[in-house]
Amino acid sequence: MMSATELLNAAIQHHQAGQLLEAERLYEEALLQQPNQPQVLYLLGLVNHQRGDLDAAVQWYRSAIAFQPDYTDAHNNLGVLMVQQGNLQQATVHYQAALQTNPNNPRVHTNLGVILQQLGQMDAAIAHYQTAIDLEPNLAAAHTNLGHALKELGQLDAAITSYKIAQQLMPTNPEAYRDLGDALQEQGRFEEAMEIYNRAIALVPNHLELQGSRIRALLVSGNLQDGFREYDHWRLTVASRPRAFIQPVWDGSYLEGQAILLYAETGSGMGDGIQFIRYAPLVTQMGGRVIVECDPSLVRLFQSVAGVEQVVPTGAPLPEFAVQASLMSLPRIFGTTLPTIPAQIPYLQAPAPTPSPIPHTLFPFKVGIVWGGNAEHSHDRDRSCPFAGFMTFLKTPGVAFYSLQKGSHRAELITDGEVTIMDVSHQLNDFADTAAVMTQLDLIITVDTAIAHLAGALGKPVWILLSATPDWRWLMERLDSPWYPTARLFRQSRRHDWRGVCQQVAAALEAEVAGFRQE
Repeated sequence: MMSATELLNAAIQHHQAGQLLEAERLYEEALLQQPNQPQVLYLLGLVNHQRGDLDAAVQWYRSAIAFQPDYTDAHNNLGVLMVQQGNLQQATVHYQAALQTNPNNPRVHTNLGVILQQLGQMDAAIAHYQTAIDLEPNLAAAHTNLGHALKELGQLDAAITSYKIAQQLMPTNPEAYRDLGDALQEQGRFEEAMEIYNRAIALVPNHLELQGSRIRALLVSGNLQDGFREYDHWRLTVASRPRAFIQPVWDGSYLEGQAILLYAETGSGMGDGIQFIRYAPLVTQMGGRVIVECDPSLVRLFQSVAGVEQVVPTGAPLPEFAVQASLMSLPRIFGTTLPTIPAQIPYLQAPAPTPSPIPHTLFPFKVGIVWGGNAEHSHDRDRSCPFAGFMTFLKTPGVAFYSLQKGSHRAELITDGEVTIMDVSHQLNDFADTAAVMTQLDLIITVDTAIAHLAGALGKPVWILLSATPDWRWLMERLDSPWYPTARLFRQSRRHDWRGVCQQVAAALEAEVAGFRQE
């Protein structure tokens, strides 16, 4: 019979070899011989943690701490596990306990910094990252997270310095290259960013996010032809599964009266469909009989597009067709460049509203507002403006405001004695309804969401509020859009500074209303 020490040594060997089940069995045998041993309890927590049994791991880690309250690694790992379970407050407690027992542990400082950053305590987070670096200058994770925090604060030069150090410490880590490239891209240093992406992709050719970042750099810098070519391949082969059609993909040749299906890809946004349906008339000019498949909420709207023969809601049986193409592939097929963007507006038409949802008002200037996009979007925090920010300009005299906001952000709508907003969202059953309301408004003020595309496609004046890292289609620095001639762009000067953007809008709106009165 093996002794407890022999069992523990054998278990550690199996653990290090990745044989987790055998390691767990031997740890448990060792524990039977010597119950309540903190190291064994901790290692049982670790092996369960690595196996993904988080509940069991929590119990083992807590048992280790119960018998050895100053067990630094147990507190640290329990903090990591609490983060995985979304319990940031408990994670903070355990990281702080770990630092009380060992204040010179750089990894715990780094982990605590990550939590504090997530909680919005940026100065404290940066202090912990810097302490970690002082304790262990070659700790790449501390440099990476310091870069993230500095980037969040808009200190891009300092962030790039941290990312460069992290990349040098991790020369084969694709994420280190991506962090550096993305920061350079955000600063408008596209050639340097492309060089970083290319080096990384040479190391890891099939890295999804690296390829996506490289494509964004091409597109947002205005290199649409190369960007759309790579975007099309990446989107349909790397980032998602292509639709299974027996009909071939259209190659852009003359169609000679053949039926062609233009479809909205699974996972694409409503704004994507609205933006790229502009190409349907061009497909008709190439001799195609155009059939469009799209989300049901877009069907009535897309029936107004010139040259579209039939619109089918997604999931419904498709008529016969000879060739097919994704709507998002059309910019590549037509070889779109900045000067050749088809921007003849309006290319969508609104049905007449019945009955009219916009009543007569004493205010002559009518403005529709949308402050939030899809709450499920991965970048919703960057794209959506808190409603409180809009209050900066909602008190503009002589303006009647109408909320077109749909989705969960609608719950943020509040009014007070000085602000009156008519919520017409309950009357908007699809995008055709929304388009009908827009025709009765003088201006749309919105964040980057489908409403921005709809207003632009209808040829309505639209002011679009953009984050410091906007979607590629809005390019960099420009205050206008080559896609939508009636759009005016209001950009953050630094990350999450919606207040500054809304102040710009307030000043512009006062000037707009003053000009409107003089007409």
